[in-house]
Amino acid sequence: MKKFVLAVLLVLLLAPIWAQQRTVSIWGWRAQDVDVWKAVEAALRARGESIAIRYEVFPPTEYDSKLLVSLQGGVGPDIMYTRRLPGARTQALLDNGYLTALNGLVDFANFDPVSLSFISSNNKIWGVPFANQIIGIFYNKAMFDKYKLKEPQTWDELVQIAETLKKNGITPFFVTGKEAWTLAMQNAMVGVSYPGDAWIGKLAEGKAKFTDPEYVNMLKDLNALKKYYQKDFMANTTAEQDVAFAMEQVAMVFYGVWGNTNWLKTNPDLKFDYFPIPPKDRNVPARAYTYMDGAYGLNNASKNKDAALKVLNYTATKAYGELFSSTTGEITAIKGVTMPASKPILVKCYDKMVSIAAVNRYWVGSPFDAGMPSVYNILQEQMQAMYLDQITPEELAKKLQDGISTWFPAFKK
Repeated sequence: MKKFVLAVLLVLLLAPIWAQQRTVSIWGWRAQDVDVWKAVEAALRARGESIAIRYEVFPPTEYDSKLLVSLQGGVGPDIMYTRRLPGARTQALLDNGYLTALNGLVDFANFDPVSLSFISSNNKIWGVPFANQIIGIFYNKAMFDKYKLKEPQTWDELVQIAETLKKNGITPFFVTGKEAWTLAMQNAMVGVSYPGDAWIGKLAEGKAKFTDPEYVNMLKDLNALKKYYQKDFMANTTAEQDVAFAMEQVAMVFYGVWGNTNWLKTNPDLKFDYFPIPPKDRNVPARAYTYMDGAYGLNNASKNKDAALKVLNYTATKAYGELFSSTTGEITAIKGVTMPASKPILVKCYDKMVSIAAVNRYWVGSPFDAGMPSVYNILQEQMQAMYLDQITPEELAKKLQDGISTWFPAFKK
């Protein structure tokens, strides 16, 4: 009897603690974030918060439709990963009222206006940015050192580097032509330096066209560069690229900083570095294409908003920024964070993001991604066609101009 009474008393004593604990559910597409959320839960508990986090991962290609269908059925997480604005996938969440505006609910003092612009609409902020990505050329330092090669300052110098490597039996570039999105990305990262940031600004104002010589000449030079790609590059994937670059079978890749995690897992001794695409004209400054890779949004129908907001506010702190970058090997969207010295590629890329990020762009996170067909959609298909010699650079440029002109305001004037 005494044991029963003691058990009852213990339950009564612990009941308030159990009652206070909340489980915050989070849905996302990034498997690499599992350890991040474990660390966030531990950090919140160290602050005295009785919050558990349940993170569910869905395949990136299925995530957005799964999320939307679930929300339409009245089922969904407290916190959801969202894409960028402008963008149809996140706009669908807004149009259906599934997101809560976070102005006044989350402290955004640690974010710069550019990062916040990727998840803002109608003067409201709809998510907490979690990562900024930077894309460009990543190269094998040992190969560059062996042949006394330096980071190119112009497009012609880049071609000369490729020629030197090829003459010495080294494959200059690994390009993943089977995955069309990587070709759209390649085109966009080149564009911010050649024809350049300022030219894209004119494009956005309707004062330039994709069919202008500046852009067509870039397409011609990019198409000519394929002589330095690996054999049968149109059949290769990013998974194959990761292995080839990590195992030092190729000198350079057109990719994003997120790739460094896989490379170092495959080959911890790999020494590599980054440079932005060099311009054709030395007088045009090289720029790095950077963009916010996603944000954490609050489900408007969540019955657990108080706990979810505690999680979201923590993800807006510098402490979280350091945790995110050290755990994932990616660049946090939070400003003023020191990248881990153990990851020199992050130090380099974070510096470039701060110092030479392009203001204007025509791929993800740009006004050219706000309608259909978007530049992204067109480039995915037409870059493959150009590389396969099914269309000319001039024809690709015309398809871009004609497609965007059907809806882009500045082109319709």
